[in-house]
Amino acid sequence: MRTSPLATDVQHHLESCSPAGLALLDLDIVEDVAELTLAFTPEALDQVLRTQLRITGAPADWDCPKASMEAGTPTWAYALDLAYLFNEHYFGHLLLERHEAALGQILAAHGHEGTPVVFRPAYTPDCLALNLRRLKAEHLRTAGHGTLGARAA
Repeated sequence: MRTSPLATDVQHHLESCSPAGLALLDLDIVEDVAELTLAFTPEALDQVLRTQLRITGAPADWDCPKASMEAGTPTWAYALDLAYLFNEHYFGHLLLERHEAALGQILAAHGHEGTPVVFRPAYTPDCLALNLRRLKAEHLRTAGHGTLGARAA
């Protein structure tokens, strides 16, 4: 990402408020619209995925070491659902509503008064599958020794 004073101010805003663990990946002003790509920091994504697995339960193939994580498998469907949840609901609605006024003020301070803000999707099933693969390997190594959440502590 190109670092600009505007991007720096947006990142500082994100670091100063709750929830913690957000990173600005990209910021562009395109046709008078501020397009931001946000993501969880690697540590926050790890914790969010662990929490999601604990709360919603793991995919049906989670305990099978030979199960593929390719398209069409339960783990892939889980990653697809998470990508939609993160991109559309969490970043696209919840965080946008929470931060829209502050982001508007930051944009105005940098000469972009009245510029609408949109969040671009940051997560794909492929991206999340890589993280899930690591968590699944950890789960399989420690199977029978408590829950995923307990092992994370």
